[in-house]
Amino acid sequence: MKNSRSLLATIVVAALVLLGVAIFLIIQIGKVVSTPIQFENHFEERTAAVVEKGQYVVKLEQAYRDNNPEKKFTVNWDELTDFALNGTMEYHSQIYDENNLENAAIIEELRKQDPNWKNERVVRVAVRDTVFDDIYGKCRLTEEEMVNLRYIPFTNNEVEFQLDTATYESGAYRTHLLCCHAPYVKFIDHKTYNKEFWNLLDEKFVYFINHQDASEDMKKMKADGIKAVFDKKGEDKYMIGTSHPIPMDDQFFGITFGSLEEPTNEALQPLRGGSAK
Repeated sequence: MKNSRSLLATIVVAALVLLGVAIFLIIQIGKVVSTPIQFENHFEERTAAVVEKGQYVVKLEQAYRDNNPEKKFTVNWDELTDFALNGTMEYHSQIYDENNLENAAIIEELRKQDPNWKNERVVRVAVRDTVFDDIYGKCRLTEEEMVNLRYIPFTNNEVEFQLDTATYESGAYRTHLLCCHAPYVKFIDHKTYNKEFWNLLDEKFVYFINHQDASEDMKKMKADGIKAVFDKKGEDKYMIGTSHPIPMDDQFFGITFGSLEEPTNEALQPLRGGSAK
């Protein structure tokens, strides 16, 4: 009888252990399946927030350029913020429609009375009332949001959008270019999603190589992919290449508006592969 009870207890313990192992495995499998989905949602939500804010930055930069006598962008965030808060935009329109023949006599008489008279109406509007307005003409941003426009979302107002400019020339054509960049590593939670994050950068790196005139060395790096290494502190670092590995430039990949190499600044749509600096 005693042996029977002992055997039964052993069976129960074994069953509980197996049940525990099964539950543990189910949880681990669930994590393996759910983590990539969670990262995808995390990535899309944070990327959308950065794109939305970045588009406000681009609109402000374009307004600054249009209001600048030299038609140039700026990389000075203090200047740009002051322009958003206190600047004005100048708009020109005709007082009388010169295509309307009924106005010809009026315009001619006014020019006789004053040779310097111009058929032009000039209106100055506050930047905040025209750059950030909605379809009803109401400013979408508060003053605090305008002050913090420089900061990339999810960085606790500590990391600014990276601004860079250049002059593009082609024959007689000349224009000023802008690049606005937010690195993934600054706004994606790469500590929680470490593996998923670096897999993403590996994909972005391959995409970049496939869409550039890559050298043989770069093609070799593509074949090698990104390799994890560990420094003396045991922290993981990432390199590209095997024979002559170079550090992975995680700042390069992110949300980028515009280019410093071609005049795409009229639209300034976000390029999600990496900066074109």
